[in-house]
Amino acid sequence: MTPIFAVILAAPVVLGITVLIYMFYYRRKINKRLAEGIISEKRGGKPMMPPIVFVLVTIICVSAVTVLLVIALSIFSFKNFTSSGSSNGGFDGDPIVDVCMVYKEDLENSPFEGYKTGDEIKGYKMSTEKNGDFTFYCYYVNDNMQGVLPRLIVVPDTKADTSRLSLGFIIKAEEGKKELTFNGSGEPYMFTFDRDSFEGTIRFEEFYFDEALNGTLLSWEEKSERSKVKGVLELDMSYPEPEE
Repeated sequence: MTPIFAVILAAPVVLGITVLIYMFYYRRKINKRLAEGIISEKRGGKPMMPPIVFVLVTIICVSAVTVLLVIALSIFSFKNFTSSGSSNGGFDGDPIVDVCMVYKEDLENSPFEGYKTGDEIKGYKMSTEKNGDFTFYCYYVNDNMQGVLPRLIVVPDTKADTSRLSLGFIIKAEEGKKELTFNGSGEPYMFTFDRDSFEGTIRFEEFYFDEALNGTLLSWEEKSERSKVKGVLELDMSYPEPEE
């Protein structure tokens, strides 16, 4: 059960319990006043809120709190579902490598229009890496296109049955003491990595997990551990030593 669904189910329960408690207190107070002969403000009795008014006020308050909680949880779930990144390296928070998610519709009216998984891309050298349930097509830009086209393109592909599963990915780039973590979901078609000065390592992990885990407070690492389909790609982005 997701937190949002739990909050919606809990709202009428809280409302019912609150009304029952108030009715018990209301009847007890009225009986006590009748026994003491206090039935009006003129005789020292304090007016009590009529049950119908209390119910209406309680419904309004519980509904408002429920809506606020649902909105807060929805915002948290959306942020956790799409993507997030953190970096402790670079000047003034500048990431050590630029990561971009590319969707199929983004390929239209671009130099990559018409591309299909596994195709050659002009200006790049392609290599294939297989791990777990995935095949990763890696495209390294040619020297003459360095600084013009993205330095690296990764296209993950799996033949496993991913119906009723949600996609997730975790990207970690490290260079010395600097690192970048980028994770999320959203069915991106390919990923680009760019930064000419970057000579560190990249660990790319893509996986599919049960849809029921969406909206939970589980981290992407925990979702990866519970995944049904998974593949990991590790790359060394350091430049080869120049020949003497």
